[in-house]
Amino acid sequence: MARWRLVLVAFSALGATSACGREPPPPAAAPTGAEGVAAALNVCDESAASYERAVCATPAMVDLNAQISRALVAEAESVSDEGAQLLIQNQRRWLAAQRIACGVIDPAAELTAEQSQCLESKLRERAQQATAAVSEAGGYTFQTVEVTDAQTLSAETAAATGLGDAAPPAVGRDIRYPRIDNANTPQLQRFNQLVAQQPQYRLEDATEEQVNYQIAFAGPELISVRFDLYENALGAAHPNTDFKAVTVDMRTGQPLAAASVFREGSGWERYLTTRAMAALTAQFRDQGFRPPQSDVRDTVTKPQFWLITQDALVLLFPPLTFGGAGALGGAEVRLPWSDLERYISPEAPAPIRRTEA
Repeated sequence: MARWRLVLVAFSALGATSACGREPPPPAAAPTGAEGVAAALNVCDESAASYERAVCATPAMVDLNAQISRALVAEAESVSDEGAQLLIQNQRRWLAAQRIACGVIDPAAELTAEQSQCLESKLRERAQQATAAVSEAGGYTFQTVEVTDAQTLSAETAAATGLGDAAPPAVGRDIRYPRIDNANTPQLQRFNQLVAQQPQYRLEDATEEQVNYQIAFAGPELISVRFDLYENALGAAHPNTDFKAVTVDMRTGQPLAAASVFREGSGWERYLTTRAMAALTAQFRDQGFRPPQSDVRDTVTKPQFWLITQDALVLLFPPLTFGGAGALGGAEVRLPWSDLERYISPEAPAPIRRTEA
């Protein structure tokens, strides 16, 4: 048991520093096996920090913590020791951030009824998230990496936002991206580097950030990931949303390039532009908007706006990328691979290139 107390002490230190926006140090020891992971996640242990023991002060939160622990222990069975360590690090960092997000300034203070209700609500959501921390697709084991932090909003910063008493108690970030576990080849390692997402703001900037992802396709030759981004500068008129794709040619470990998809000189640029113009014009007809062809062409020819699925190329049009006002939001145009067959390079990765069934 002494070993796991050392692990818990290390993670308590992690919780104290992560809320300041710095990358946490690696744990002092890497727990292995179901018992080790469960012990490191046991926030109700007698050696845990006072805040964590306070979280365990009500039966409802004890039960929710147990649910989260069981789910993460089960997920740990599908990943390497390094992956298990990351599961624990994610959870400890998340829990530290929720303390601040719920307005618990003093970790040693007794929780108010409002703070307890806030924490219980967040733990309830977390219990659902924990069951999806690891997934299998295309022969890969994907694991969610989380950059979750919060910082108390100072009186000066709250005043600067113009929100006054309506300002939230804290500002936070919740950034998620995939990681391939047991990345033992240069291509797998490069994928992990390319999809890693970093905060764009300091917590002191009073701007909330969220990043979520969805794996659109995963196979031996290609992985395509969609990222949805949200930022809200406190006091701004409205939040901003954005989305993008990161697609990696797993044969090389490099970002997917246009030359790896379409035959040079085939006229694919013109075809994509024409199809996208027609689809976007129809989509925004009620608003009386027809996108400028030059803006549409500029977007459709950039691979960072190509989401690859099994059956189609999805052209992404984030807000302001197709000549429309921000109020129009974003759009997507889906083109089946069968419609693009005459433009596709014979060297394109599957599923872009048709393979024998």
